[in-house]
Amino acid sequence: MAHYFGALIRDLRDSYELRVGEPLTVAQLSIRTGYSPSMLGAIERGESLPESGLRVQSIDDALHADGQLKTLWPVVQRLGHCPIDDLASTTNRATESYRENGSSTLLHGDDMERRHLFQLATLGLLAQAPIFGAGEPIRQLLEQSLQTSEGHTIDDWEAVCAHHLYAVNNQPPAKVRDDLLVDLLAVQRSLANATPAQAGELHRITAWLSCLQGNLLTRLGEYGAARRWWTTARHAADASPDRDMQVWVRGSEAVFGLYTPRATESILLLSRKAQQLAGERVTPGLIGAVCAEAQALAVSGHREKALERLNRLHELAGRSVNRQEFGWNPGSMWFTTSWVHSFSGTSEAAREARDRAASSMGYQDQANVRLHEAIHLSNEGGHNEGLQLAAQVIATLEPTYLTHMILHTARMVLDTVPIEKRADLPALGDYRSALDAPVPN
Repeated sequence: MAHYFGALIRDLRDSYELRVGEPLTVAQLSIRTGYSPSMLGAIERGESLPESGLRVQSIDDALHADGQLKTLWPVVQRLGHCPIDDLASTTNRATESYRENGSSTLLHGDDMERRHLFQLATLGLLAQAPIFGAGEPIRQLLEQSLQTSEGHTIDDWEAVCAHHLYAVNNQPPAKVRDDLLVDLLAVQRSLANATPAQAGELHRITAWLSCLQGNLLTRLGEYGAARRWWTTARHAADASPDRDMQVWVRGSEAVFGLYTPRATESILLLSRKAQQLAGERVTPGLIGAVCAEAQALAVSGHREKALERLNRLHELAGRSVNRQEFGWNPGSMWFTTSWVHSFSGTSEAAREARDRAASSMGYQDQANVRLHEAIHLSNEGGHNEGLQLAAQVIATLEPTYLTHMILHTARMVLDTVPIEKRADLPALGDYRSALDAPVPN
């Protein structure tokens, strides 16, 4: 737990500039918290822990962590330097004892305490979510006593993935986070007891759910955590026998990387690796990878190359492909077309693509398509009109649906305005006020 706690502090410091708007060095954090830089380094590495809740509160305040560290601290105090893997092993042993001896046998001592503290950490505080209000730990204990907690078939897991995919695309991200993390924990438990024949399919499910978690965390602006989940998704996909899943994970990561601080070159590299892995087989993953490449080229000003990849995208989408696989939506092709033409195409082509995309997309992409129009307006010289439209799009969204991906696209509108012209734009004030709106997390 100490290593997890330290890694969380490090992530909060690394992401400080993205969240607050200015960098935070270890030296600055040292001044704000009263810790020496060397002690802060030891805490971030999990070698030491703060000595009191008051010191944790000072770190939480300095990092603008909104209570994350303070909430986790009681569990960290109890578990100290015990590795989470050891806790999981203890939990599994306790569960087996529970099953073998029956529900009348009570757990005692450290095993009982660690079992329940592990559930507290994994089901509640590590997710930063009020799962206890829904009775999730009690439900899982009941499933264990009924010996049904590992009873999901692959078809069941496919339905779970489809459910989460729909939820991510249609519900506020903060609302989806709790259930998704619970099912990620459940599939991990299934993997721990799987036969070799089952493991390959469960790796595929793990990749799918991890990919959705990366999607969700990108929407929430937790870019460091999202990057690690994408890595897990790739590892799980590569451990599965499903080449299409391997391609889809990489193509999806490339698409979502467009909305993070990643360099354009890294997105292009990831996209091209996915295309190389796909070969000649046309799948949603391949099409997603080409989408990412075309968008990255358009943003970086490579107009002709972006249009060439857009033509390739339309050619692939016109060929035989299982459009239902992984929730593939043909609107994704038109979304990319809207993006590319907003940066480097004609007004007529951009308008047609926006109209065709908006009718089949979720709330986030619908908002972003309208922001594509704002980008195109500004690129055509209508800077004030573009800022006005962007401010309107943001202002009309319910706060719980305002994601960091939408804000990322909205900021691109201002990027199209020459610096020397910005001060004279009447819409600039409303635009900046809209972008400063708090984003639920």
